[in-house]
Amino acid sequence: MITVLHDQRQTQWPDGAVDGDTLWLDAEAIAAATGWAWKPDGLCHGDVCVPLPPASKNSMVRDGRLDIAAMWRRSGQPVVHDAAHRTWVLGSGAAQRGAALVTLQAPDFELPDLSGRLHRLSQYRGRKVFLATWASWCGCRLDLPVWQSLFEELRDRAFTVIAVALDNADAARPWIEAAKATYPCLIDADHHVADLYNFVNVPQAVWIDEEGRIVRPPETAGSTDGFRAMDRKTFAMPEAAIAERNRVKTVYIEAVRDWVRRGAASVNALHARRAAAKLPLPSDAIAEAHARFRLGQHLMRQGRTDEGQAQIAQATTLHPDSWAMWRQAAAKNERGLASGPEFWARVDALGTRPYYPQADIEAA
Repeated sequence: MITVLHDQRQTQWPDGAVDGDTLWLDAEAIAAATGWAWKPDGLCHGDVCVPLPPASKNSMVRDGRLDIAAMWRRSGQPVVHDAAHRTWVLGSGAAQRGAALVTLQAPDFELPDLSGRLHRLSQYRGRKVFLATWASWCGCRLDLPVWQSLFEELRDRAFTVIAVALDNADAARPWIEAAKATYPCLIDADHHVADLYNFVNVPQAVWIDEEGRIVRPPETAGSTDGFRAMDRKTFAMPEAAIAERNRVKTVYIEAVRDWVRRGAASVNALHARRAAAKLPLPSDAIAEAHARFRLGQHLMRQGRTDEGQAQIAQATTLHPDSWAMWRQAAAKNERGLASGPEFWARVDALGTRPYYPQADIEAA
């Protein structure tokens, strides 16, 4: 069987669907695999249609099937597959992701919690949402209790935290349970939310208002580069670095609190033009990186470790700014952190560039 991955869909089709670098699916299979409809006008999704080039009809259509891989590439979206051409990822293009983000309407998604219950972002419409990334392999795993306190304090003001672990469920579970988190803690091992919002690290956060609009685009969620001053043998940090870390975290959490209470009147609630100007938009290389990361994760779960790691290595080469991709795939130390010699070498290579670019937050 041939496996086709697109966004959060996974479908399978007979071996005959593949011929080299071509992937032949009929209209029913295309709709099931991608949500797009093959019509006389071309491939359509809602009001958007990608026309089938007249000169290519003979090469792209045969026996009632369309070479969806060729059409996908023509629309500017990445197509990647494994060495055997049996697992395909039809990724989402940078133009599509960017066009969705610049509307400032928060992209919807559906992810499971630890019990497998699915949560959609849109089901929390009518509340302010603090959407934050984290992972077990990062010190930010200790942020979950902080967010729990914030949630308990403000939940009666139509507010929720949604924490998304860019991680697998087994690794995330102990930290969620230790925090006794009662806000939604969701699992996203394939980094679907990172693809949608162009998250590159943990912890990053987006503020979303009651109407589902982005108030503050992805930015560092109150962390600092103080860890770079750590003694790498004893893990001790200078008192000044600890004090600055605590100050920045306090200012950031107070800013969230002020926004929840005052809404658009908060000094840190960005007007639409300013929010749009701060949006980190993806490139074609980033779009391909997410497709390869998805393929690599799938192959790893299938026990095809070497091939999966090779795909993830390509992904991190294409998207070197994504610490989230690199650290999830990196070796973990005895504390479960992706903080080995290779991590520190990458951090040192930053020079004067920040690991955590500071959010432009004003004291409330």
